[in-house]
Amino acid sequence: MKKLSFIVFAFCLIFASCSNNDDDSKEKESQKLETMHNEIITLSLVNSQTCTNPEEWSFTLLNRNACGGDGGYIAYSKKINTVEFLDKVKKYQDAKVEFETKWKIYSVCNVSVPPTSIACVDGKPTLQFSLASFTTN
Repeated sequence: MKKLSFIVFAFCLIFASCSNNDDDSKEKESQKLETMHNEIITLSLVNSQTCTNPEEWSFTLLNRNACGGDGGYIAYSKKINTVEFLDKVKKYQDAKVEFETKWKIYSVCNVSVPPTSIACVDGKPTLQFSLASFTTN
């Protein structure tokens, strides 16, 4: 009987530790995504460089969902290494889709209309949208 109790106890302990590892893994992956996101924001200079000329700025899709929808765009300064920046954005998008797929995280699968331009508003690059982009057939 003692052996059976020990085996059951050991099995429960192993099962519980595996379960905690998944939670830890999910949390670590989520933190990695957050770190990647924050790095992209920093590299974009959107919060640190004053916008005086909208021609010095561009934008790109930042959040792509596993379902194929998108979750928003980010402005970035053309004064940065854009190849490196866009590569980091792509890696972030891929990692986010992989994370959502792996952990079965579902979000609203909206497809937003891309911005049409950038304006400098109070020294900040601001994405502009055209109502003409919302046409229906």
